[in-house]
Amino acid sequence: AHDVQRLGVEQWSLGAEHAGFFVALEKGFFKEGNLEVDLLPGEGSSVTVKLVGNGDAEFGYATAEQVLLAAAKGLPVRSVAVVLQQNPNALVFREGQKIQDIKTDLAGKTVGVMFKSSTGKQWEALKRRMNIDATKFKEVPADQAIVPLITANRIDVGVGFYFNEAIRLRAAGEAVNWITFTQLGMPMYSSALVTNEKLIKSNPDLVKRVTRAVMKGWMFTQKNPSEALKIFLAANPTIDPKFSELKLPEVIKLMQSDDVVQNGLGHSTENAWSSLQNDLNSMGIMDTKIDVKTAFTNEFITR
Repeated sequence: AHDVQRLGVEQWSLGAEHAGFFVALEKGFFKEGNLEVDLLPGEGSSVTVKLVGNGDAEFGYATAEQVLLAAAKGLPVRSVAVVLQQNPNALVFREGQKIQDIKTDLAGKTVGVMFKSSTGKQWEALKRRMNIDATKFKEVPADQAIVPLITANRIDVGVGFYFNEAIRLRAAGEAVNWITFTQLGMPMYSSALVTNEKLIKSNPDLVKRVTRAVMKGWMFTQKNPSEALKIFLAANPTIDPKFSELKLPEVIKLMQSDDVVQNGLGHSTENAWSSLQNDLNSMGIMDTKIDVKTAFTNEFITR
């Protein structure tokens, strides 16, 4: 009999940033580990970490910041592999805007910001860190509407996930560019495979098999993006193929870091987790500090 596992996926809607999971299913990597996995649609990372922390799902795919926030509240969640080493937060704009130095080139522009989201809070922190004078440009709310607002020329710049906003605009034929928060000196881990601390203690072999299967799915995706795209689209026929085709290469880029080159896909470091925690503290998103070593482990990653 196969071990049946429930794996919660963080986003409200599936996209090419989840291709590795569908590859692991289709290519039999879960079956190789004697696993039967149910992929459960998510309602955001904060819900996913609660599902995992409460034991309603054995595994989840959620952002690193939500792992830290959950751990700070006493939920027994732990990252076992950071898949997206870089955050997709960025300033998105039409090429005609010619924005290169955001300290000077935003002057006179209208900037759409999702104020209530963590992206909006990270934008506030970035402005403080770079001493950006926000009186030089106009900020307007753009909740979930960056693409239509840029298309309608109601904003010049949108602050959001470039692999959603910018790539959706490109798929519609718009010539757009972006500058990521990482390029502006604010790198942050993004999506990670997470599990429950109790499961790590009670059944480490299971955690290892699931982690290995998921990472095999992502390694295959990295090496065979065209086949991975076909597998993802076959499993999700309602998703726009042009958008997914443009998005997947960007997702693969975000899986890279110097640490990954040295230590393998999914590896993470105490320094980067500490830096993320410091940023969350400075943004007012997290008001306590935990020992970040309790929030992640690399022991289940196999090269």
